Amino acid sequence: MIVSRTFSSFLSVVCLALIMMFSADTAAAQEYKESYNSGLEAAKAKDYPTAVTHFNLAAAGAASEGDAEIERRSKSYVSQIEYSLGLKQLKADEFDGALAHFENGIATDPSNPKNYLARASALKKKGEIDVAIPAFAEAASRAEAANDSKTERQAKKAIRDHYIFIASTALSRNGARTSRADADEALEALMMLQNFVTEDDSDVFYYYAVVHNVNGEYQDAVTVADQAMAIHRGSRTDKAKLFYVKGEALMSLGKNNDAIEAFRGALFGSYKASAEHFIESLSSTN
Repeated sequence: MIVSRTFSSFLSVVCLALIMMFSADTAAAQEYKESYNSGLEAAKAKDYPTAVTHFNLAAAGAASEGDAEIERRSKSYVSQIEYSLGLKQLKADEFDGALAHFENGIATDPSNPKNYLARASALKKKGEIDVAIPAFAEAASRAEAANDSKTERQAKKAIRDHYIFIASTALSRNGARTSRADADEALEALMMLQNFVTEDDSDVFYYYAVVHNVNGEYQDAVTVADQAMAIHRGSRTDKAKLFYVKGEALMSLGKNNDAIEAFRGALFGSYKASAEHFIESLSSTN
């Protein structure tokens, strides 16, 4: 009889413990879900600091409860909010504040490539270009992994634009008297670009052709100009520069008829007058 009462008491204690554990688990589950819902409400009301606090609590609670979906959603919302807040500060030229938001977004959800791109843009605007270029490269890599082709294109374009600007500046600073030193500087920039962006680009090929012309490598200039034309997708006015640089190379090779044909393709925009001049001059010598 005593054993029976003891066993009964033991069962009561066990049941009570189980009930308490279940109640605690239920309370914990309810708490992180409430935090998640509070985060949604705060975000809807545009109270973003409060929303971030609630979503962070929800993510932590969901992680401890093994709720991967709520954890993922909570972190995703935090990342998006940090991105939006960072963009607002970036537009106001508050670079350090913007960077802090983008870094928080990256730390919370590393799979969101937009924060990487925005961070790189902030670094560039802040003047830290040596840090910004690798940051753009990381943004492109993250975007590719996330199948975000738009962000990937934007990141690669930022890198390409930077190095093309350096090449263009070097090749144009002395007008028609471009030196080999200028060409070498441009070539170095174009080669640096290839370390980050490997896809063929008509503008990159164009500047390679200009470098070849400056260095007296005329056949190489023709070859690269043809490669540029094959992939060019812009207007005839933009494409005129490719015909023009090819015409210059062919003229230097003494292939006047081919040069005339190339210059005819350059009869648009700012190249028109010069192209007409060369067509007339070369035609008179034939």
